[in-house]
Amino acid sequence: MDRFSLQDLGARPLAFPALGMGLGAALGGETPHRAWLFLGVGAGLAALAWVFARRTGSWLLVLGALTCVGAGLAALQATSAPSPELPPEEALLEGQVAGVVPSPEGSRVTLEVARWNGEPRRARVRLSARGPLEPLSPGQRVQVRARLRRLEAPANPGQPDIAARLRREGVSHSGGFEARALVVLSPEPGWRVWLRRTHAALAERTRALSPSPEAASLFLTLAAGQRAGLGEELEELFSASGLAHVLSVSGLHVAALALVLLRALRALLVRVPGLPRARDVRRMAAPLAVPCVWAYVAFTGWQPPAVRSAVMASAVLAGLMLWRRADGLNALALAALVLLCVDPASLVDLSMQLSFLAVLSLLVLTPALRAAVPLGRPSFEGVGPWGVRALRLGETSLQTLCASVAVTLAGAPLIASTFGRLSLAGLVSNIVCLPLCGLLTLMAAGGAALFVVTPLLAVPVLWLGTVCSQVLLWLAGLFAALPLATLDVPPPGPVVTWLFAAGLMAFAVGRGRGRWLGLLAPAAVGWLFLAPSALPKPGLTVTFLSVGHGDAIVLSSAGQHALVDAGGVPGGGDTGKRVVLPFLREARISRLALAVLSHPHPDHALGMVSTLRAVPAERLWLAARTVDGALSVAVREAAARATVEEVQAGLSAFQLGEATVEVLGPPRDASRVDGVNDRSVVLRVRHGDVTLLLTGDIEAAGESALDVGPVTVLKAPHHGSRTSSGPALLERTHPHVVVVSAGLHDRFGLPHPEVLDRYVSAGARVYRTDLHGAIRLESDGHAVRLDAFLQDAAAEGGLVAAAGRPQLGER
Repeated sequence: MDRFSLQDLGARPLAFPALGMGLGAALGGETPHRAWLFLGVGAGLAALAWVFARRTGSWLLVLGALTCVGAGLAALQATSAPSPELPPEEALLEGQVAGVVPSPEGSRVTLEVARWNGEPRRARVRLSARGPLEPLSPGQRVQVRARLRRLEAPANPGQPDIAARLRREGVSHSGGFEARALVVLSPEPGWRVWLRRTHAALAERTRALSPSPEAASLFLTLAAGQRAGLGEELEELFSASGLAHVLSVSGLHVAALALVLLRALRALLVRVPGLPRARDVRRMAAPLAVPCVWAYVAFTGWQPPAVRSAVMASAVLAGLMLWRRADGLNALALAALVLLCVDPASLVDLSMQLSFLAVLSLLVLTPALRAAVPLGRPSFEGVGPWGVRALRLGETSLQTLCASVAVTLAGAPLIASTFGRLSLAGLVSNIVCLPLCGLLTLMAAGGAALFVVTPLLAVPVLWLGTVCSQVLLWLAGLFAALPLATLDVPPPGPVVTWLFAAGLMAFAVGRGRGRWLGLLAPAAVGWLFLAPSALPKPGLTVTFLSVGHGDAIVLSSAGQHALVDAGGVPGGGDTGKRVVLPFLREARISRLALAVLSHPHPDHALGMVSTLRAVPAERLWLAARTVDGALSVAVREAAARATVEEVQAGLSAFQLGEATVEVLGPPRDASRVDGVNDRSVVLRVRHGDVTLLLTGDIEAAGESALDVGPVTVLKAPHHGSRTSSGPALLERTHPHVVVVSAGLHDRFGLPHPEVLDRYVSAGARVYRTDLHGAIRLESDGHAVRLDAFLQDAAAEGGLVAAAGRPQLGER
């Protein structure tokens, strides 16, 4: 295991071409209208490289051509023909299925549209099925009525930009449909029918032999790529233990399979009479192993990491066949070139990024880490057989530890940005579990292959495989339960990420003084954790998150935090996971002093369940006389360690840092209000001269029951409906700023124009989460500063005095 240098990287003929093509794909996916321009320039540069092939520097022309080709292919993939301007309405679509991703929440279908409302149109859409979907395969033609919407940019801090990735794939719209309404117009291909039936039979036999349903699900994930059956608990368990890579058919599995196949085929071929012996047999075994590797990849569903590893394995096996020395970096670069040509959008796929970073770190960073350990290579001179075994075991364990550290460091920025935490347990769990994972992979692939040939022969392998899966589950639980198994970390920005990556690369391949640049990595980590704490913070920050038709409000003051509602879409995406938790990670909030469910309606409560499961709360407030419903019970169970209180007007004020939180509703006299909306928890937040009124979904009766005076900021009751925001409330509160929480193209028609006119006539400045995205308010106790996430700060932000009319402030 020798260290690489920068010159070693440059000597690999495919390394920089792959880098150039990747850079082009990154740029081209953002400019789809320039696809043919990029391809034309690339062709021109390639022609010049051919003409000046013998001149110094002609390789720069080749790199430029490949960069332009990568940009052109990415732009071509992102190109989508114009579709009709789309109001939020249903459309009848007919087209060909491009992909199906099953999940417990509902399958996602990518559709290549040929006819739109009966008219010939070309577009690519991604649809979420509501309800169980009948077996569907890529290539089948279908007709479906779906409710569509254009892809929207993220409207909240920390929210992943899923729309950008979908646009790179050429997707122009997303939406949903009722699964039972899908009409299949063409039959499923015969080989897919066979594959689906084989998967079903394999799953049935495996579950019958398995010691537990969880062990069967884990084994089937590796044997047939059926990850959708794992469930959230197992996913979380393996993530916390640092073994999440085991749950996908990744490079480790394919590489182990290729190695075993090569050795098994060699052992068989040397026993065939008349065949040459020794090295020639390996040249014959290598090409025979290639189709077996690809058969496993196809059987497990063509998962991107497995495809990448299969390309690498095929390159190595081809080198053995041609008597060429296998080179890991060249094989990795070849895999990158192939995948970028076939699917340029895979460049921004998280699993693909982590997969390539893991292999690159194993090849480049692991030798540098091993060289940094002050232990020399073991010497076997004068050592007996058992001593040799012990020394080899120690060296193997040390190299495995270095590999585990390398993979963890290389993927840390991506994992921290996506999940907000790192698994420290993985540094040890991978050393202990790696041999078992390799054995389990072989049994999964072998069991699946034997089951295809004859199910009876597969029974012992399937049984032993599920037993090993059960052992792996036990080990994963053991490591996940260790203290500090996971570490919550703030998401690094682009600057910190690039500085950290530059430091790692300098440490890995630097020589002499250049290696001192490796200090950039710890410097970036220090900046990530220490710099924000040195910045001045406002006395009170309130963020109204954009969660569609629903409420989600985060309050922060002097290191304490509160959450009021968390949105929710019945039968739709989880706003807690999609919006609230990413924002909390971005804001470095890992604990809540107070959580408030204003009332148990889905658009306020569903997101609270997933949020409170991930972020503990010390205290939970529920509206009096609303705690027995199913949603209230689910929220209480999610906040299992919180002190739960049923609240109503008159409760003692809660001190949140420098701010005071008072409960104004529901009223103590239950007869004054009727209905869940009017029994919402109403909060008044005071910070010096600044006052905020958070009103839940109260309507006329709830408004009349409030004992409230003038406020600086009013959260519009009930999303701006006509049954709320009455003249009497505006006259009493006289708000300077009104924040309306509503969804874009709200199906209820909210906020109502009449209500908006009423606020404007009262002299209030109106902010809307559907148009402005998340609304951030900062208070110093005398005035508030507001910023809109989707608007230019200079135009939309400003200072609003707590006393007096709104005035724009300087930014």
